[in-house]
Amino acid sequence: MNSRIFTREEEAVLGEIGITYTVHPGHLVYMKGDPADRVYYIKKGRVRIFENLYSGREMTLDVAEAGRIFGESAFVPGNTRPASVEAVSRVTLISFKMADILPYFRSRAEFALHFLQLCSNTMDHLTARMEEQCLLDRFGKVASYLLDVTEKNSQDKGIEGGAVPYTHEDLSVTLGLNRSTVTMVLKEFEQMGCLERGYGYLNVKDRKALKEIVEGQKNR
Repeated sequence: MNSRIFTREEEAVLGEIGITYTVHPGHLVYMKGDPADRVYYIKKGRVRIFENLYSGREMTLDVAEAGRIFGESAFVPGNTRPASVEAVSRVTLISFKMADILPYFRSRAEFALHFLQLCSNTMDHLTARMEEQCLLDRFGKVASYLLDVTEKNSQDKGIEGGAVPYTHEDLSVTLGLNRSTVTMVLKEFEQMGCLERGYGYLNVKDRKALKEIVEGQKNR
């Protein structure tokens, strides 16, 4: 799910028809209610898709990383954004209009197929995230996310051998948890031997133990 699907040639096409720009951490890409006129492809970095609840809290719906698309509400003319999106890290985006990419779909069937695969992956990813929000507590949420993000090595994301270049603050923003809560959970996981903490990185040491935590909460 986290692997890149577009080929380099297809990324180049997006770069030609779209606008490439950088968004700094904490800055909004768009807000809920904004006109949905463009789709976004992530070349580098991570964005957080979130909802503002009536209570004033923010609920993180998903975190999209390099190789993903978001902003699919722009598929239908006249739509508005159903949620807000902000940069978690320094992120490089390509924004484009569907009308500009359709001619390439007609001439390159594989390009259209890859686009549909990315949309399908997004739906699967959101379904998994919603399940976690409903079924998992703070320990389960952190464990599930660490398992997901370290499932495959990724040079783009700096992930190798279970190690991720994430700080406690990164996880706090990503999962919508207090930083102190994240720190407490990570400290307990470290005491259990599940992971190793370092300056600016986390290293998963025992995937089996983390999986047992997640599955135990889902099955209770």
